Amino acid sequence: MTLYHIQYRSEALGGEGELGVFLPEKWRNTESLKVLFLLHGAFSEYKSSLLFSSVARYCDTRNMAVVAPSSHLGVYCDMEYGEKGYSMVREAVSLSGRLFPVLPQDREKRFLLGISMGGHGAFKLAMEYPDRFSAAAACSSPIDIVATMELLESGKHFGGAELFHTFGSADACRGTNRDVIHMAAQHAARGTRLPRLFLCWGDEDHAKAEDLTTAEKFRKMGIPLTTRVGRGGHNFDMWDPLLEGILDWMLEGGNGNGTD
Repeated sequence: MTLYHIQYRSEALGGEGELGVFLPEKWRNTESLKVLFLLHGAFSEYKSSLLFSSVARYCDTRNMAVVAPSSHLGVYCDMEYGEKGYSMVREAVSLSGRLFPVLPQDREKRFLLGISMGGHGAFKLAMEYPDRFSAAAACSSPIDIVATMELLESGKHFGGAELFHTFGSADACRGTNRDVIHMAAQHAARGTRLPRLFLCWGDEDHAKAEDLTTAEKFRKMGIPLTTRVGRGGHNFDMWDPLLEGILDWMLEGGNGNGTD
């Protein structure tokens, strides 16, 4: 397996961007090569999701490349006051395809996985580009950011200034392309063929209540969402045991229904 660390001039950031690209041992077998776009959590960068989990090893055995951009603290959004994190991620996805032409462009071989904050980015990309990705999975993620901001504004959420810097307020993102639930509802009304969706959280996870609410909203919209509950809190000790099963779920296909 080979890992490339790439630093480049980012037009979206107006400065330096970075991403990691992992190629599996058999990457030259282009017919079976897949690609996973891996989005890290808050207060972090791309290497943490590769170093603190077994995702690279799991992907290597499945002939799956990994593209992992660094978005730092933007919750994969263009912040009200700060970095243009979502524009940068879209830029990095496009750049990886130009730098590594071997990476597949076929929808059925392209997948999204987000850890914590990264899950919001994964679902957002799935909603904006449903024809480009086969499946999207989120681990302990603030998918319904309007509800998260309402909790924050009422003093009932552990988050802080970074969320205000990103979203401004619940009202500022409600009904916009920052509102994943709103985007999902529009797709449900149009009957869009969405990527298959997966959401998991820990039984002691601080994101548990938010994710349960998100799962219920998707159910009411009639959008299939597979869910899993791991043992533990908001950390890689809980996420890592689930990751291999998530990759298998992505590759096995199916209709996306199911809750364990």
